[in-house]
Amino acid sequence: MDKITIHFEGERDATAPLTWAQRRTWRGSRLKYRPFVHVQPVPSGKELGEVSNAVKWALEEFESLRTVFPLGADGSPYQKVEKAGSVEIFKIPIGESTAEADIQSAIHRLKEDRFDVTSDFGALFAIATCADVPTHLVCLVSHLAVDGHGREALGVALDNHFSGGSDRSPASPMQPVDRARLEQSTKWQEKSARSLEYWKSVLEKLPQDGARSAVMDSCALRAAVSVISKKCSMSTSTVYLAAMSVITGALIGRSKSSFLLPASNRSNQEERAFVGELVQFAPGVLESLDIPFEEIVGDAWKASTKGYRFSHYDEQALQLMLTDLDEGSECKRDFDFSLNDMRSSMQGDGYCGAVEKIRDLAKQTKIEPRENVYQGGTRFLSFALRGDSNHVLTIAVHDAYFPEFPVPHILLAIEALVVGVATGDVEALDHPMRFARACLKITPQGVRPEADMGGRLADHGVAGRSGNR
Repeated sequence: MDKITIHFEGERDATAPLTWAQRRTWRGSRLKYRPFVHVQPVPSGKELGEVSNAVKWALEEFESLRTVFPLGADGSPYQKVEKAGSVEIFKIPIGESTAEADIQSAIHRLKEDRFDVTSDFGALFAIATCADVPTHLVCLVSHLAVDGHGREALGVALDNHFSGGSDRSPASPMQPVDRARLEQSTKWQEKSARSLEYWKSVLEKLPQDGARSAVMDSCALRAAVSVISKKCSMSTSTVYLAAMSVITGALIGRSKSSFLLPASNRSNQEERAFVGELVQFAPGVLESLDIPFEEIVGDAWKASTKGYRFSHYDEQALQLMLTDLDEGSECKRDFDFSLNDMRSSMQGDGYCGAVEKIRDLAKQTKIEPRENVYQGGTRFLSFALRGDSNHVLTIAVHDAYFPEFPVPHILLAIEALVVGVATGDVEALDHPMRFARACLKITPQGVRPEADMGGRLADHGVAGRSGNR
C-alpha cells in the first residue's frame, strides 16, 4: 500500500500515570490483542489533501492518538504524549463494485501489524480511494488508547470537521493525561474509596477455570425481550440482565447472584466527547428466588444503576483489596456472571408481530459452539450481546461448572424463560426460578450444538407450556 507522510504539532509534551480505566485495559491487553476499527465515509467533493489534513487535525486535537505507553524504572506503564512528530497514512485503492470487500481486506492486513504500545502511537489511519478519489477514512486504534465509545466520539469530531463545523467544543476537550491527574485529586480518591467499599460489599468467593462457549441467534429471544421491555418500560439490557440472573441462580442453587457490567462512565457532555478509555466494571447483586419476573426486572434496573454509580475507582487499589480479601482463602473471589451489551442501541429492535407467534420463531433459533472466547477476566459465566439488528447472545461457561449441561442447553433455557414470560406463561411470570430449574432439569440428550437448535426445548416439553395470567 502507498503511504502519505504527515507532520503534526500539538499543544504539549506530557506524561502521567495510566488512568484507572487504562490500568484495567492494560491488564486485559496481556490476555488478548483488541484494537478498535472505525470506518468513516468521506463526504463527496473532498480531495486527498483535505482528508490528510483532517487526520493531522485529529492527531493535534486528541492527545490519545499520539500517546505511547512505555514502562517506568519499576516496570509499571505510564502514558507519554508526544507534542510533535510524523505518521504515515496508508492509501487503499478499492474498486467501485468491490469497495466493501476491499476495505475489509485492508483492515485485515492492518490488524496483522500489532500495536507495540510502548513505542507506537495509539492510532493508525488509512484512506480508501476509488480512481484516486477518497471515499472512506479508516482508523484503527489501540484499545489501551481509545475505547469503543471514544472511537465513536472521534468519528463525530471528524464529521464536524469535514462539514466545516467548529473544530473545537466551547472548552478544549479533556485529554487522558488531564483525566489521570484528576483521578489523583483528593475528591476523586474519595470517590474511589466509596466505590471500593461497594465492591467489597458484593464480592463473593468463586473458583476460576477454563471455559467452553457457544453463540445463539434467536429471533424468538429478541422478540420476547422487546415485548417485556415495552411492557415494563425498561431497556432491553435490563431485561437480559434479569433473565441471566434467574438462570444463573437456578444453576448455582442460590437465591442471589452477583454480576459485573461494563460501565462506559460517560455521564456528561465532556465525557461523551472524550477520545480515550473510560470503561470500568460495575458490580451488583440480584435476588431471584420466588419473585415475579417483572419485579426482578425492576430490581435489575436498580442494581445496575447502583453499580454504575460506583464504577469510578482506582484499579490498583481494587487489585490490592482483592489480594487482601483472598489472603488465606482456598479460592479466589469472583463474580457469578458478567453481561456486556455491545450493541449501539440499548433498546434494540422493537417487535411488531403478534405475541402468540413468538413461540413459532423459536424454530429458527441457531446455536454454534465457539472456542477460546475471551472472558475479559476470570468469570463464572459470561454473556455478551453483539451487533445491532442481528445481534447474537454469546455465553462462556468455565469448565469446572455444570459438565452435565451443554452450553447450548443453558442458552435455550434463557430463551425458554424469556419467551415464557412474554407469552404469558403463569409459571415463568410468577415463579421464574422454578421455571428455570425445570428447563435445566430436562435431559439434554439429543441436543446437538452444531445443528439448527430451533425449538429444541419445545421438543422436550418446556417451551410448549402456556397459561393465562
